[in-house]
Amino acid sequence: MLKKLLFRYGLAATAGVALAVMGPAVQVDLGHDENEAHATTAVEVEASSLPKALADDVEIQAWPVPTRRSYYITASCSQHASAIRRGAAAWQGLTEGGGTPVECRNSYITDCGGGGRIVGCNWGRGQRIALYMGGVGDDALLAAHEFGHNWYGHSTYRCAGWGSPQEVMAPSICTLRGSPDARQ
Repeated sequence: MLKKLLFRYGLAATAGVALAVMGPAVQVDLGHDENEAHATTAVEVEASSLPKALADDVEIQAWPVPTRRSYYITASCSQHASAIRRGAAAWQGLTEGGGTPVECRNSYITDCGGGGRIVGCNWGRGQRIALYMGGVGDDALLAAHEFGHNWYGHSTYRCAGWGSPQEVMAPSICTLRGSPDARQ
């Protein structure tokens, strides 16, 4: 049947069937400029839209990745090192020591492209990562998301969470409206 679909309706139909059967997927950036930045935003949502578990409440998985990578934490992130390491633990083969520099900012990131409340950026699939830890309620999730851009694009989930690699790669880190984590 899959063969008939491919020949009758083309590759788009096959991709649609795969999405319907397998659910939201991490998008691999085919034809994507390797030097382009991946921006992650912070948004405020109603409580019912948020994933149920935060980093401290869940055991982080070590999901497989296509290639091994490494990172190092710059001095600007020393107070956030634990959360960054926790986020890195989401990906198998991601080790500390050399490789991608991870820097922390004190405000929203303005040099990543796009607009809005940018809290994380990964330039060139691991050339450099910047994090605004004060802009989200789950610092480890933000780090995991940005590390994930070493291999993957954004998924079709609305808000990032810890349930799967696809959920980690949602384009936004969501916080409750009016919560202390929701920065104005």
